[in-house]
Amino acid sequence: HVAAHLPHPDVMMALHVCPLCEATCGLEITVEADRVVAVRGDADDVFSRGFVCPKGVAVGDLHHDPARLRTPLVREGGRLREATWEEAFDRIRSGLAGVIQAGGPDAVAVYLGNPNAHNVTSTFYLPALVRALQTRYRFSASTVDQMPQQVALGLMYGTELSVPVPDIDRTDLFVVIGGNPLVSNGSMMTVPDMPGRVRALKARGGRMVVVDPVRTRTAAAADEHLPIRPGSDVLLLADASLQLVAGEV
Repeated sequence: HVAAHLPHPDVMMALHVCPLCEATCGLEITVEADRVVAVRGDADDVFSRGFVCPKGVAVGDLHHDPARLRTPLVREGGRLREATWEEAFDRIRSGLAGVIQAGGPDAVAVYLGNPNAHNVTSTFYLPALVRALQTRYRFSASTVDQMPQQVALGLMYGTELSVPVPDIDRTDLFVVIGGNPLVSNGSMMTVPDMPGRVRALKARGGRMVVVDPVRTRTAAAADEHLPIRPGSDVLLLADASLQLVAGEV
């Protein structure tokens, strides 16, 4: 993050990256006397080019929300009271140890996702924590979003982290199968301003084809929508593969 003072000495503009989802849009944040007074998309960000969603614009409101927790809370009887970090971690250690001792490692479940996985500290320490817990029950935003894709990638490339990213900014034909990138910002594609990129695709003469039983927002914006029956994806792909082999496509 880059900061610069504006003409008023108490006003500073900071360039930051939104941590709330994988689109990682650039933000321009105006701070006055340690308070966020304005948030807008960073027009010079080479990735998001000024695009920002309502979540990104609201980061200042989230930061200053009076209901935001600013210190650990521990429960005593039926009420919560403020505590030090040392006391909170002691409570966590003793609580987890008791649960695991009584029910084994699988008595604990872990959930990771937006935005708790979007910082460097989490990248280093969350995998170590999950391994130490030794639980089979590991859930994340991925398990309700793109896990089938990651399983397929693991089988194809040896690791579920080898994610090919469509070159939406240069392609002439963009085929979307069972996705809704105009709503998800491409999810694992990590593409901010997908509507703008689709408009650019069409402006250079390209086409977008959506294969989905549901007429999603992306399907409605497509040049062609193929509303196949649920579960018939494999038949469509097999037929397309045969046509490619035969040179008919």
